[in-house]
Amino acid sequence: MNAGMSTFDPAGPLPDGTAVLEASAGTGKTYAIAALAARYLAEGIVPADRLAVISFSRIASAELRSRVRQRLRSSVATLTAQLAGTLDREPDPTDAHLLDAPAEEVGRRIMRLDRAVSSLDAASIMTIHQFCQAMLDELGVLAEQDPQATLVEDLTLTLDQVVDDLYLARYARFDVEPPFGLEVARRLAREAVQLPDAPLVPSGLGGRRAERLAFAAAAREELDRRKRMLGVYDFDDQLVRLRDSLRGPAGQAGAERLRRRCQVVLVDEFQDTDPVQWEILRSTFHGHVPLVLIGDPKQSIYAFRGADVVAYTDAVAAAGETFSLDRNYRSDAGVVQVVNALFHNATLGDGIAVPPVTASHTRSRLLVPPGSPWAAPARLCCLPNEQPVRAAEARETIVTDLVAQVIDLLTCGAQVVDDDGVRELRANDVAILVSTNSRGRHLAGALTAAGVPVAFSGADSIFATPAARDWLTLLQALEQPRRAAVRAAILTDFVGADLTSLATADDALLTAWAGLLQSWSRVLAGQGVAALFAAVQADGRPGAGGLAGRVLRRPRGERDLTDYRHLAQLLHEQHVDGVRGQALVAWLAEEVARSASTSDRVRRLETDRYAVQIMTVHKAKGLQFPVVLLPEAADLWVPDDDADQALAFHEGTTRVLDLGGSTAPDREERWARYAREEAEDRLRSLYVAVTRAQSQVTVWWARTMANTAASPLHRLLFRRRDRLGPPEAGYPLDTPPGDGHPRDLDWLGESGVRVEDCEPGPATRLPRPVADVPLLSPAVFNRDVDPLWRRTSYSGLTEAVHSRPPVAAGEGLLDDEPVDDVGIESGGPPAAPASEPSPMAELPGGTAFGSLVHHVLENLDWYAPTPADEPALAERLLAETTAAGRRFGVPGVSPEALSAGMLPSLLTPLGRLTGDRPLAGVPIADRLSELSFEFALGNAASRTTLGDVASLLDQWLPSDDPLAGYPEELAHPLLGGQVLRGFLTGSIDSVLRIGDDADPRFVVVDYKTNRLGPADLTLAHYDRDAMVAEMLRTHYPLHAILHCVGLHRFLGSRLAGYDPERHLGGVGYLFVRGMGGRDARPGPDGTITGVFDWFPPGGLVAELSELLADRGTP
Repeated sequence: MNAGMSTFDPAGPLPDGTAVLEASAGTGKTYAIAALAARYLAEGIVPADRLAVISFSRIASAELRSRVRQRLRSSVATLTAQLAGTLDREPDPTDAHLLDAPAEEVGRRIMRLDRAVSSLDAASIMTIHQFCQAMLDELGVLAEQDPQATLVEDLTLTLDQVVDDLYLARYARFDVEPPFGLEVARRLAREAVQLPDAPLVPSGLGGRRAERLAFAAAAREELDRRKRMLGVYDFDDQLVRLRDSLRGPAGQAGAERLRRRCQVVLVDEFQDTDPVQWEILRSTFHGHVPLVLIGDPKQSIYAFRGADVVAYTDAVAAAGETFSLDRNYRSDAGVVQVVNALFHNATLGDGIAVPPVTASHTRSRLLVPPGSPWAAPARLCCLPNEQPVRAAEARETIVTDLVAQVIDLLTCGAQVVDDDGVRELRANDVAILVSTNSRGRHLAGALTAAGVPVAFSGADSIFATPAARDWLTLLQALEQPRRAAVRAAILTDFVGADLTSLATADDALLTAWAGLLQSWSRVLAGQGVAALFAAVQADGRPGAGGLAGRVLRRPRGERDLTDYRHLAQLLHEQHVDGVRGQALVAWLAEEVARSASTSDRVRRLETDRYAVQIMTVHKAKGLQFPVVLLPEAADLWVPDDDADQALAFHEGTTRVLDLGGSTAPDREERWARYAREEAEDRLRSLYVAVTRAQSQVTVWWARTMANTAASPLHRLLFRRRDRLGPPEAGYPLDTPPGDGHPRDLDWLGESGVRVEDCEPGPATRLPRPVADVPLLSPAVFNRDVDPLWRRTSYSGLTEAVHSRPPVAAGEGLLDDEPVDDVGIESGGPPAAPASEPSPMAELPGGTAFGSLVHHVLENLDWYAPTPADEPALAERLLAETTAAGRRFGVPGVSPEALSAGMLPSLLTPLGRLTGDRPLAGVPIADRLSELSFEFALGNAASRTTLGDVASLLDQWLPSDDPLAGYPEELAHPLLGGQVLRGFLTGSIDSVLRIGDDADPRFVVVDYKTNRLGPADLTLAHYDRDAMVAEMLRTHYPLHAILHCVGLHRFLGSRLAGYDPERHLGGVGYLFVRGMGGRDARPGPDGTITGVFDWFPPGGLVAELSELLADRGTP
């Protein structure tokens, strides 16, 4: 795959078609992506909102966004300094290229990069699934999707129900024995659903073997039907919907729309893609826009999640250009040399070679005392036995040796050179990489017993912990308090009894324990998981000191207590979502059962950062450590009998799934294909593992009866090295070359590998640091509590003058809508003159209705720039009101009535705010919904009050301002005396960007459902005077000006050259009941009913921001 590739030059011509950038481990892939993004943006090829950068995990996407932003800012600083003559360092190749232009062009590049920094949030830097959802949203009605469907991450319970129903329907009605058991049926269905597009093979079977395939196909079909019926879809469905939307002649219109949206596409970690994802990218962008695919097939190790390295090789064949990165910036020269030698001439799959790379770090950054074995960049520790031993025996010897080696490393005085200089080696500089969670737990236990701090959080599922098993045991006892379940619960940490106390307990103690569990059962049923956890933390075995007291007394107790709390949070979330009773027990049992393979619910502990890191190779991908230990590189058992397992392998370029079982015809041939691909995957896993090391890597090797011959390390050691190709599937220990010993391989020593015997001595413990430990004493609280400090919001500030009870900041309901309709009392304002009825006259008021309207407007794609687009808008609006009604339904409000009432508000011109454009005339790219903000109010010594805010408003607002009278209202004693100290939080309904990119204005918009008239509400009830009166009555001017400050601070940190006088475009309070639609015209005063606009001066907003921060307080 590497033949014909040229070295990537960040200053070379930018790809204008499809290009593949192959980046070996540690060669600066993320740096290259950021450099490419900077060049495409700086050279004017694409604006930020038309750039797409796609990765395959949320963490990777977040890092990419951060690195691209840093790159852009760094390039702006470098180019600016060079133009000013103040650059004091050599620019990197990317910046040097950007500077290689006339000064005028360099200035334009700085402006483009500045603009890109400001608008980077509009760039599509996201995961592949987020990208697909964004593209489906972009396609709108062109997409093959149900707009009412909900994305769910886990359909396991639904699939289990499908299997149960199918099994009963197909086999319960007959007297004959079913062709297979229910557990086999579950396994067949799960395998088939995990690879939903893989053809099921072999064909032409009969009898029971044919039924296996038929059942799996039926499960796929029935699950699809259930998902449609339930209105849900998963990530695979998301991909398939987008792919299907882009197929055929009708899909070309959609593809063209996506090309206009994404004019340059960079795809990171492309080796982890699958055929559906590649088809989407290929059919949409290949041959049309620059498409750069960055990845490393040598690190393709996620086949179990659906990744398919064949998609990568297909992309290489389709690409017009192929490049490689061949300089390693992660590992020291010694480690690089070892990796080059270990994989010399080896292929890790069809066409996947391992080209040598050079090291950027020429000297070791691990400093150890003279004579230390850790001075070698690589150590190969070999068990000395000449005859094969049992694998379990070898593992125990390796564990004992590994513990001793870790203790030696942590106590030998080793130092690490990092960006800040030389420092002591810390425990978290050491990583132990394993293949499974169970193996990691065993090693963690051994290290902990030796006093070594261990963090098994990078790979360990929270559901695979003892705490999860205790939670499951407790919930089972609370739901079904049978004798065995109750006694098992008594032995958990929650009660705290041990076997001895349980065995010797008298009837009174047993009764007390049973009563305790009964009380917890009532708490769970009546108050939920959070209350249950509070109860169990306080209760338990008498004299044991509660859950925390019992757990923290033992080694790693902090780890266990954190696990209990983490699981309580997860169980609480499920309980709140309606998963209760036996369903909650079933959910937890399922998660515990699945945790042995993989889970995204990883454990949390702050002190993990100070401990030796243990994780699976898959979790370690993308990470790096000064020292890496690999105890399982030569330990792999490959079964001789396939045990009817599912086999996923390739027939040509198509991945197929064999579910026919071990007795199906030609099974041996299919098994051989499967075994070959599995062996290739294990070689790639070893490549990933050894390339995590920065300065030192240590591996173990042993002669075992069944686990050495097929292991990836053994295969690499004893293969033929004089020709390019894959190692054999295994090298038996009783025939050459597999009967050899690593000490006899001269190339190991020549490459820098220290081969040594593994002969662990007596068990040792990590000594505690010798230091004077001060006598602990209770903490004394000697500070004052500030009663004026608070986290507040507009509603919190104005609650004293509102008749309704306060609403806590951050609650789900809106905090600025009236609780009830505004009544028209006798003697009140006169009725409005004859006018058109309000389109929402028949709809109710109140906070719940306001929340419903806000939810619709927040989620609706309202863009309909011409009258011809209005029917499509009406359809989208009805779909959104229908979906919102299911979640936030208000009695008496139908989706149709709400949709009809809201449509005019979307079509009403907004006057000076938008240049007479309605909301429907603002594209979704120029709208930011629900911009939340939170900022500090002053400091500990601040004395700023709302009265000071009123004074500032009075100074700035001219006498003809419609809200000129508000400062007097704000100065009311109930309001003005409040000290502003703490934090202010809020959320802006929408921010609209008006104008072009060169000179945009940003408008704050707030939606209001207030009723300003009697039952026969008309548009005239929402004239300018009525809206001003309502603004003053509800203290909305304070709401508006605080939101302006929030926007001011947001733009100040994001928009290059931000000027509040130029960029703040006013405030629009849209009283939706008074908005008459596209034909609405200004009244005599020049305003449109329902549209209240206000233009506070930019200087006022800036000065208020400073006042609230109280920066002048000493």
